[in-house]
Amino acid sequence: MSREQTRPCAQGTGVWQGHAPARAEADVRRAFSMREALCERPALIVFDLDGTIADSRELARESYKRVFRKMGYGEITSEQADAFNGPDADEVCRVMGIGADRRPLYDALIDRTDVELVGTIGKMFPGTGEMLAALADHAVLAILTNGSHAYCDACIDAFGLGPYIALHSGFVSGVTKAERIAMWERELSARRVICVGDRCTDIENARRAGAIAIGVTYGMGTAEELAGADSLCATPQEVERACLRALGGG
Repeated sequence: MSREQTRPCAQGTGVWQGHAPARAEADVRRAFSMREALCERPALIVFDLDGTIADSRELARESYKRVFRKMGYGEITSEQADAFNGPDADEVCRVMGIGADRRPLYDALIDRTDVELVGTIGKMFPGTGEMLAALADHAVLAILTNGSHAYCDACIDAFGLGPYIALHSGFVSGVTKAERIAMWERELSARRVICVGDRCTDIENARRAGAIAIGVTYGMGTAEELAGADSLCATPQEVERACLRALGGG
């Protein structure tokens, strides 16, 4: 999803860069606690959020429609909304003609609308919770999304993912997903990194970070779009098996 906001990069360790301090510190403690519980050099599995964990197609459509309506752009079609599910916020604003003077309004509306909708129509793909619970015994699990920090927090809370997700980050201006993955890898001294996502950009960022790339075909991306992945999975259960194979445990 592309509802990211241009926020300055927070100062501090790469593990929690970009979070609110309280949640960030909790992430750090949990990640290092899990590292000690798993092994000295744990594996790290980084999940995209939208289209991988969250079945958010309808949420994204409704969010974009509401936001652009409020901003005076009238009604957009579902197809137009779907086209914004992937490009970053800068590209969305370029396409819609949203200049720097109105960008803060766009960011605020997207943030507020996304969080509100998570509470009403937000949902996970069936079997995702069980998959995460199984993998949490074998690796440090993280969520890395192009959405805002508040949206990511709302999804973790609404879906009850707190016990499984040790690290998470929304968009931070000037920090790519590949750079964030590399930061986490260094901080944890991870012995292996696996990235799971539903768009070609997820596969590309995994490659740039030197990680194993697993593509999911039940999200927004097609098998053709994800052809560069090491594995393709049609269900969360297949993701679990693919990750365990990549970790050498299945």
